[in-house]
Amino acid sequence: MNDPYQLFHLFYQDVTPDMNPPGMKHRGDAMYHFWRERFINAFLGIEEPCSMRSWGEVPQMWLKGIKRGQNINNFN
Repeated sequence: MNDPYQLFHLFYQDVTPDMNPPGMKHRGDAMYHFWRERFINAFLGIEEPCSMRSWGEVPQMWLKGIKRGQNINNFN
């Protein structure tokens, strides 16, 4: 699965309210757009601005886990 938007929707299902920046509503358009931007940047290898780097690490780690899982499944 290499479609970034399909992957984003899988990632977004795993996002919990405690992962959001302080003050962001738990669900809604702002949260969706915030995480979509972080995810697409991570998928494309675009470095986040300094103030956003910690938020950009979440989708980076998620994508690494997906890639590792695919490699393990392909190996077996």
